[in-house]
Amino acid sequence: MVAVVCVAYKASERFDMDYYLKNHMPLVQKTWASAGLKSWKVAQYSNADSPYAVMAWLEFGELSQWEKATSAPEAASVFADIANFTDAVPDRLFGTLTGSATS
Repeated sequence: MVAVVCVAYKASERFDMDYYLKNHMPLVQKTWASAGLKSWKVAQYSNADSPYAVMAWLEFGELSQWEKATSAPEAASVFADIANFTDAVPDRLFGTLTGSATS
């Protein structure tokens, strides 16, 4: 089973993509790898009608690993770092991967 966590940032908010990619996401990887983070991906949306400007997908082996990662004391540094790149409170969606394809 694979758990996917989507962290979505609204289009109307301040967002520093350079900081996010160079600092925040490496912090996420370093902090949560030991809890089971397998990979992450980030997309920036340019269509004007999208409610979101940025989405990150975090992949864990199972949802309990995400829960463990976010409740561990080390998670405080990840959450505190959000203020360095945005004022937004992200929407978080999580569940299990139910299908995929690669060509």
